[in-house]
Amino acid sequence: MYRRAWTMQLREGAETAYEEAHANLWPEMRAQMRANGIQRFYLYRSGRTIFAFQERDRPFTGTPAPPSDLTARWWREMAPLMETEGAYHQPVQTPLREVFALDTSMEATS
Repeated sequence: MYRRAWTMQLREGAETAYEEAHANLWPEMRAQMRANGIQRFYLYRSGRTIFAFQERDRPFTGTPAPPSDLTARWWREMAPLMETEGAYHQPVQTPLREVFALDTSMEATS
């Protein structure tokens, strides 16, 4: 399993709208994430900072590809709520370095 974590920033006053958008995530977006090998995806919020954690069944590529039409549409919807960059309004992501991991599901039992 491959995992990564990052932070993103919401615009002032966008907290509720951001949470509502994710509470009503489009079914086709869920399906696309599954098709892309995403096994787990968690978002946490502290003030305007979003912490994201993702696990998937394949390595993350070093070179980002242009987003799918669906992802580009989602990013356009989120652009008024978040700090974004580039022509596709991709959320600005600050990668986090993993410093510790404990996975008891991988440990042998006696």
